[in-house]
Amino acid sequence: MESLLLIGSESSALKRLKAHLLKCGFKVTVLAADELKELEESKDRFSLGILDVSTEGRLTTLIDRVRSKPIAKELPLLILLKESHLGELSTVGGLEDFLIEPWTSEALEARIRFVLKRLNHLAPGSGIRIGTLSLDVDRYEVSLDGEPLELTYKEFELLKFLATHPGRVFSRDQLLNQVWGYDFIGGTRTVDVHIRRLRAKLGPKYASLIDTVRHVGYKFLESL
Repeated sequence: MESLLLIGSESSALKRLKAHLLKCGFKVTVLAADELKELEESKDRFSLGILDVSTEGRLTTLIDRVRSKPIAKELPLLILLKESHLGELSTVGGLEDFLIEPWTSEALEARIRFVLKRLNHLAPGSGIRIGTLSLDVDRYEVSLDGEPLELTYKEFELLKFLATHPGRVFSRDQLLNQVWGYDFIGGTRTVDVHIRRLRAKLGPKYASLIDTVRHVGYKFLESL
């Protein structure tokens, strides 16, 4: 059973969401936005965090408060937000997906299952495998033809992010925000440099997995 962490300020809305998600077969823990200190003592492990920021002043404020807790530092996040928050998305890194209100409980369930299905590429012990290229997320290791591939931390993070979103095109700005974070000081050339290094290390056969979309950015192909 997948375990979800639901955080927001509107208690009645959270209760309705919890009731629906429980019926869908999820395990759900609810925390009010002002109760995040409880995360410091939590022994639970969550598959996905769902943050309802539709009643919050700033999207980044709640995300920063959640990320400050060790148990949620690397937690995948799905954000529920108003259209007025869209401008802030470009300053937030590490988000899996978002849903703009008005939305239905059924739409949220579908989005959660979509994200979890994608994240299951990273299930402990399974990792990602394409041909003889293997990505072990838990160990931060990549192997090619059975031999370790030496990647820097950011090269690994960039490869992991692209590989877990196959077929989806990301601009250089999006990759900077998702992999380096919104507080990174540097230009989009950083992305191009890391892509070039990744392709060189992957070799002629597997370099083509990282496809350039002219005038847009990059995407990861699902197969060779």
